[in-house]
Amino acid sequence: MIVKSMSRKEPSFGQLVGYIDRGASQKTWRIRHNLLARDPEHIRDEFVQNGDLLARRKNGVYLYHEIISITRAEGISLERQKARLREIAERYISERCPDNLVFGNLHDDQKHSLHYHLIISANPAGEAKRLRLSKGRFREIQVQLERHVLETMPELEQSTAIDKSRERDRLEETRKEQAEVTRNPGDIAEQVQAALTGSTDRTGLRLKLEALGMELYIRGNTPGVIDRASGKKHRLKTLGLHLRESFEALPEHKPTETREKPAPEGEKEKGAEVEALPEPQRHQSPQQNHEEQKSEWKAELEQLRQHHEETRQVETERSNTLLREIKALVRFAVSDTLRGIRSRALKMLERLNLKSKQYEHERLRRDPNHQRDS
Repeated sequence: MIVKSMSRKEPSFGQLVGYIDRGASQKTWRIRHNLLARDPEHIRDEFVQNGDLLARRKNGVYLYHEIISITRAEGISLERQKARLREIAERYISERCPDNLVFGNLHDDQKHSLHYHLIISANPAGEAKRLRLSKGRFREIQVQLERHVLETMPELEQSTAIDKSRERDRLEETRKEQAEVTRNPGDIAEQVQAALTGSTDRTGLRLKLEALGMELYIRGNTPGVIDRASGKKHRLKTLGLHLRESFEALPEHKPTETREKPAPEGEKEKGAEVEALPEPQRHQSPQQNHEEQKSEWKAELEQLRQHHEETRQVETERSNTLLREIKALVRFAVSDTLRGIRSRALKMLERLNLKSKQYEHERLRRDPNHQRDS
């Protein structure tokens, strides 16, 4: 089961009411809490009127959009699951916001889940102050609701999703129970001593320890054993100084085995070089792995650098081409503009010259002295 809450700082009541009712499977699954209206339009108006009571402030919450989701169960019918989910939603509302306006409806459009969408007013009905609910209290409501569902509605086949701490407690109890039945260091020391006494080399010691449910490990120059039942590591020095001394006195292999089945030339030297390493790493040293990884990383970085250089060159060429085109357009626009200015200037000069001649002609025509002389 999942409970999700989202706040809205804009009074978008109409949009959310429409979404909740439009995507619903049936109107019979509607939930109206502290609402008088029945149709979505009048329900929206009630939310708006109640929201108008809130004092305007920056980042003030007007409403909450909350979702309660359960996974579909296989053991009961779909209608029974929907009815159970309605009970869960109504219980959640009674704990979360008993005095607020709430409208919700069930959506079954998801293949693997059923969920209720709820719109909850930020303030209780008829009040001007917003409902204050701490994170701790909200978390407590969610955890209690999930526990109620798991305990009283097992037919829904829900798993723990909210109360992870309860699951951690269960795992911790299991770990403690396992620790109680594990061997104490004294028993382990006795068994290691018995294995050392009956072994002629370290290979035989490993086999004897595996038969006792333990595993030999060497970290650096420090040998120890791992108790497979509990996963705990015990250093031989901690179990007893004499155990470490006995272990260091053991050869890696029996000398007779080497004579009867000689190793290929050079193999013994390789084994001596990596003697202090655990068994799974005897074929390749960590230094060799490290060098190989460095080579791979260098090759990958070189490829990335070349790709980046090629991309940069392509982008530079595109930028240069675009710049040339812009310059050409600017030159064309400036040239065209200058030609237009020149043409208009010449026309203005022609008109001014013509007007000057007309003015002189009119002045002479109107001059009486000029008429008598002529």
